[in-house]
Amino acid sequence: MKSRLYIAVLVVGLCAIAAGWIYESRLRPQVAKAELVIPDNIDYFLTNLNYRAMDEAGELDYEFASPRLEHRRQTDVSHIELPSLQIYRKGERWQVDSGQGEFQHRENLLRLRDRVVMLKHGEDPLRLFADSIRFEPNRDLVTSESPVRLESRQARIEAEQAVLDLAGQVYSLRGARAVYHDDNG
Repeated sequence: MKSRLYIAVLVVGLCAIAAGWIYESRLRPQVAKAELVIPDNIDYFLTNLNYRAMDEAGELDYEFASPRLEHRRQTDVSHIELPSLQIYRKGERWQVDSGQGEFQHRENLLRLRDRVVMLKHGEDPLRLFADSIRFEPNRDLVTSESPVRLESRQARIEAEQAVLDLAGQVYSLRGARAVYHDDNG
């Protein structure tokens, strides 16, 4: 009989401890942890990136900087935050800034989007504004299939599309409307 009493007291005691533990755990506020989402297809990322590319003659071809670049291994594409690009051609320097970028490694193609501003430094400065552009370093081409606005000292040009041949210094515009200013008058 004593063993039954001990067992009953033990069971009641364990039930009391379990009830107290359940009651106390409900009173404690739960601290939620923020989940760190790491995409499974990123094989590397770089922060505070400064990248330089040389041409075949060993001259600086272009360089870009970004606070963060993520390379996706499956597509061989790098996503770039706030890219800032410098392009060097025939004594000219172009500076290109945008909100987002994407570098396709196999094609050697850089796509920039989200408030793209392209500025040609030098004696005849030129500014280009677009929603998106593509830069093909192997062909020295900058193209935009979205509307662009070009501004210089003498003109303001709006076009449906643009192709800038940086090596040949030939700029082709489609569906252009221009306003020219005569500085001599």
